[in-house]
Amino acid sequence: MFLRRKNIADQTDEVLVDRLIAGDQASLAALWDRYAQLLFGVGMKYLKDTERSKDAVLELFAALPGLVLKSPIKTFRPWVHVVMRNRCLMLLRAKDGPAYAVEVLPDAAEEDLQEQRAHEADLQRLEAAVEQLGPGQRECIRAFYLERNSYQDVARRTGFSLEQVRSHLQNGRRNLRLILERQVDQP
Repeated sequence: MFLRRKNIADQTDEVLVDRLIAGDQASLAALWDRYAQLLFGVGMKYLKDTERSKDAVLELFAALPGLVLKSPIKTFRPWVHVVMRNRCLMLLRAKDGPAYAVEVLPDAAEEDLQEQRAHEADLQRLEAAVEQLGPGQRECIRAFYLERNSYQDVARRTGFSLEQVRSHLQNGRRNLRLILERQVDQP
């Protein structure tokens, strides 16, 4: 009787990463199938060179088994995207010297800086909106969304029943949406 390998293509990225950590090379192949093209696109965005982008993707996948051991990964797709971007930026700084970096890096760096500023402004608006909530809603929203506690943990921590926690979260989300919409509508 022949041994059959389970089809791993339909498993989640996180399961594939766990299998990769355990030494399963087939999971590396499945991750390659899913992300090589995306990472090549990231490489092209920053390096603007087909061969260097291909090389960067190959080098990343060659190093991937070691990288997944070094850092905890909650969601693989954004994590690998950031790793690829950082590798591209390091390549720009290291191999091409200042002339090429001055030509390409400011656009990428400026784009990232603008993105970070917009994200920071959104977070500040959200924090100000959370402060406007009632104490129960504010406490439940912070414990559940910001600190990533479960409903049961929030209930234990706050002393509210599970139904009260659900109610505070539902009303808090609605009130946050209304507060944020009002901020957008104001000049």
